Amino acid sequence: MNLTTFTTALSGLNANAQGLSVVGNNLANLNTVGFKSSNISFVDVLGQAFATGVSGSGNVNLGLGTQVASVRANFSAGSVQTTNNPLDVAIQGKGLLVLKGAEGKYYTRAGNLHLDSDNNLVADNGMAVQGYVRNPSNGTIDPNLGLHNIQMPSGLESPVKTSQFQVNMNLDANSADAAKFTTSFQVYDSLGAAHMAKVSLQKDSTSGNPPLTKWKFDITIPEKETGGADPASTKEYSLITGAVAGATPSAGTLVFDAAGKLKSAYTGADPAALPALADLKIPPAGVTLPGMAAGGTLASSISWKLLSSDGTSPVTGFASPSEVSFSSQNGAAAGTLNNMTVQPDGTISAVFTNGKTVNFAQIVLAQFGNVDGLVPAGGGLYQETAISGSSFVGAPGDGGRGRMIGGALEQSNVDLATELTKIITFQRGYQANAKLITTTDQIMQQTMQMVQ
Repeated sequence: MNLTTFTTALSGLNANAQGLSVVGNNLANLNTVGFKSSNISFVDVLGQAFATGVSGSGNVNLGLGTQVASVRANFSAGSVQTTNNPLDVAIQGKGLLVLKGAEGKYYTRAGNLHLDSDNNLVADNGMAVQGYVRNPSNGTIDPNLGLHNIQMPSGLESPVKTSQFQVNMNLDANSADAAKFTTSFQVYDSLGAAHMAKVSLQKDSTSGNPPLTKWKFDITIPEKETGGADPASTKEYSLITGAVAGATPSAGTLVFDAAGKLKSAYTGADPAALPALADLKIPPAGVTLPGMAAGGTLASSISWKLLSSDGTSPVTGFASPSEVSFSSQNGAAAGTLNNMTVQPDGTISAVFTNGKTVNFAQIVLAQFGNVDGLVPAGGGLYQETAISGSSFVGAPGDGGRGRMIGGALEQSNVDLATELTKIITFQRGYQANAKLITTTDQIMQQTMQMVQ
């Protein structure tokens, strides 16, 4: 008598026990960020093949139970939960974050990120997050530099000189000759100090056929803020002439046509023919501005934007009260880091207290030809293998890698109801195989009693 049911049932016990272990691991990680549940699969074991002795019936194949074929991660997406950490990221798609450890690269879906003591962006395990960084030569994020550790900015963001300004205003065409109007805006020097620049305008005359209306103007700052000036001075210093301004603005001229539209603008004396309307450079060529009293310097050329992108001018001369509807300028004082955000394309933006926003890095994602071939390394990490193929690394949103949600985390994709159902299935399978062992033992006992 040759009973194989002992070994067959034993294989069933082992297989179902391992199935329960997989389910137990899934349930233990029900609340683990970025965890991917595992599925176990089994195959039968072919044990014996023998002839039946009946002509034409062929051989009989007798199985010897089952064994585990594979345990594979299920990479379906988990639910997304918002957090209070702006550096947390959830991935909507198939991509994985790239981490650099002491033994090489690892890949993960766990996006709970933070800064270490050196301001490097790292995962919870301390591994550095990989991405594209800024090119120091032009200040833009450059993928051609390859993958690097992402280091967040610290300290102050450098100030930026004011290099252009725009004033949306109307100068009343009905105002009397010599009528004045004044507005102001801030300019920043190389040290980030703000200076109040004043645009002084005075109506000159309306003449010609068709009639043209002229407004003289000057752009000034307090003289006491320039280098070498008397700190008690109350005079104004012209940014156009490079000298102390007179009581009547006369450094430049705005010319309006009969429809109240800005026709021409220039600095210096009246030309023989009106130049075409264009943005004005302050100061004009040949004029050099002095340094500031505190040591900073203004931009060598500040552009007054007199033309919009559609070819119209924000400065008009209609028969309505003189007023400014909007003004703006670039430049900024030095600022400290105030906040950080992660954009859907992985770009990390730093917001400073001076209102300046700087894109300083981009988190990348990796994709694989066969994600099932990745090998778990513990801690939510995976490593590539020959079966998975090499990683294809790129920006989020490209190549099907998926996009990012900043300030959020992908939760475990473990389905509680499914796992509880598997527990019952594996438990019944274990019980059935245990019953088979008990039955086989009883048969063996009866056989031994037959000998007695």
